[in-house]
Amino acid sequence: RGDPSDNLPGVPGVGEKTAAKLITTYGGIDGIYEHLDDLTPKLRQNLAENEDKARLNVELMRLRRDAPVDVDPDDLRIGDYDLDEVRRVFDFFEFRALYERMLEVLGESAGPSLAADDVVLEAERSDLARPVDATGVLRLLAESTDPLAVAGAWSGSEGRSALEGLALVTDAESADVAWIPASVLGDPSVRDALAALVGSGGRPLVAHDAKALMRGLHELDIDLRSLVLDTMIAAYLIDPAESRYELADLVARFADAVLPVGDAAPSGQLDLDGGGDPGADAQTAARRALGVHALISPLTEALDSRGLGDLNRDIEVPLIGVLARMEILGVGVDVAELRRLNTELTARCEQLRDLICADAGEEFNVNSTVKLREILFDRLGLAPQKKTKTGYSTDAASLEKLRGQHPIIEHLLSYREVEKLRSTYGVGLLAEVAPDGRIHATFNQTVARTGRLSSDAPNLHNIPVRSELGRTFRRAFVPAEGYTLLIADYNQIELRCIAHLAEDPGLIGAFESGQDIHNATAARVFGVDPTEVTLEQRSKAKMVSYGLAYGMEAYGLAQRLGVGVGEAQQILDAYFEAFPAVQAYMDRTVAEARERGYTETLFGRRRQIPELASSNFRIRQAGERQAMNAGIQGLAADIFKVALVRLDQLLEQAGGRSRLILQVHDEVICEVPPADLDQVTALVLEAMSGAFDLRVPLEVNLSSGDSWAAAKG
Repeated sequence: RGDPSDNLPGVPGVGEKTAAKLITTYGGIDGIYEHLDDLTPKLRQNLAENEDKARLNVELMRLRRDAPVDVDPDDLRIGDYDLDEVRRVFDFFEFRALYERMLEVLGESAGPSLAADDVVLEAERSDLARPVDATGVLRLLAESTDPLAVAGAWSGSEGRSALEGLALVTDAESADVAWIPASVLGDPSVRDALAALVGSGGRPLVAHDAKALMRGLHELDIDLRSLVLDTMIAAYLIDPAESRYELADLVARFADAVLPVGDAAPSGQLDLDGGGDPGADAQTAARRALGVHALISPLTEALDSRGLGDLNRDIEVPLIGVLARMEILGVGVDVAELRRLNTELTARCEQLRDLICADAGEEFNVNSTVKLREILFDRLGLAPQKKTKTGYSTDAASLEKLRGQHPIIEHLLSYREVEKLRSTYGVGLLAEVAPDGRIHATFNQTVARTGRLSSDAPNLHNIPVRSELGRTFRRAFVPAEGYTLLIADYNQIELRCIAHLAEDPGLIGAFESGQDIHNATAARVFGVDPTEVTLEQRSKAKMVSYGLAYGMEAYGLAQRLGVGVGEAQQILDAYFEAFPAVQAYMDRTVAEARERGYTETLFGRRRQIPELASSNFRIRQAGERQAMNAGIQGLAADIFKVALVRLDQLLEQAGGRSRLILQVHDEVICEVPPADLDQVTALVLEAMSGAFDLRVPLEVNLSSGDSWAAAKG
């Protein structure tokens, strides 16, 4: 079944229950494949087509007993704690569901309930086991214009496994919920009625993590288009600092209610006896639908009171559908090229391992931190750079400081780079390739506090670009047959946002004139003619410019430039002297955030920064950096999201075969029939350059090719 927490996709159609039953029956992977003929035709086909993936998952999930660990397990034990103080803190922050889970881990009694007077959301479920009944209820629901709360049940991971059924709130006051199992959802008349209910012009729909539901309904050829509120996205907009947006937590926080969790197996855990109760899953979905309904009013009011209604309605909600369609389409992969790269990297790792052992004068496990310490600091006599609780550090930063002192250091650093590429991308990407030959990553709207999108399963945003070796992986990303890749990315969008927000005449003038912005910046910072700027000066100016977008101060700049803190401060001072409006903007942003407790982008996106009120100087400094970063990165994120939504709409209106398949940071990748390249290029430019009216032009770089690498040059 794979492991979502490790980004290992399972065999299609094999969820937790099926996997557990197969293992219980046949004992393991070999037994399963020896008895394929005993299985149903569909399951047999899926297992046969994905045998390499299944066996690779077994290998990747095998626990290593010799992994290098720099921490003593005793240091990780839970120490003394004051349960009354823990309860007080959790109560203050309204961590109700989290508090209950923590007590289970600690083996403590909950004591006095945190919310004794909360309403318990228990659903009165009606099972619609006949298509005629389901069709009638769906048509009746379509007659209302009130928001309709829905929730799905899944055979495994939400949106990544089969949809087992759909729960729809029919009467919230009496807690009535209709349950339509998957067997009935597949009936043509039911499918048509559901498509009319949730399609364009359908009844306003509310869900939690609607993107997963969109993926599940897509398998039934149903396009969910009537979404007006996603409770997970709404909660993220209200407080982007939370790491999780579980429905039960939100119901407790915003609706003063309790969402029962019992009967069904917890998400992510195997039903080991292989005999899960479908009724329990249906009841859990029904309760979740009630939970979603309970959040409609409080979340809508919270969004509106904070000025977040437009951001949610015009950008975030439409974006959910864009990302869902990108996930469904996926990106094409040349599996043979990936295998070739993996073989090449494996051989290079072996070569470097041999060189390291030769440098050390003995064969040893290069991945063993304990043995490596002995080799470096005892046998070779190199000077330790940092000490941890378990001994001298051998991390990358420590090794970098030893570069040039012995050949083993260069070989070690190279080995670690190559091994990381091999394990993360050489092996990892192969494990993610679906039977259709494409990788279907997940795009996240609720991870980055600034509003930026992220990616996982796999993280395509981290495909290497800095090293020549890393960039070779982009050769493996290719278009579908009959298509070419069109790539568009914003040119220096963070710096353009700084120029707009600060209203600095120098920066605005440099952008408007079309100069090399880093060369123009260096000329002003170092007081030289633009024609006399050196490569080193340009590099330093570039580092300062981008560093400011991330709240970098003198110490961080010194680390990046490899100079002393004093020299880094002089460069920063010179920058702010050359562009005084930027300094004024940064100071103003921090002051406003300290007064209000949050920053706000031009689109209304908020980020709470409680660190600014801390009595600890270092924590306050970190808060100041976050405040400076949030406005710039947040505006860039908002602009990019607007561009994605606009481009998706323009491509749909054009009616061709071109489609959005991937976004990476400020970059958009489309699959386009070669004959349509000029038309789609114009649409991309229209969507991206017109996403927002900055004081400087929004410049877009465009390229195309038969692979990601070929297009980027």
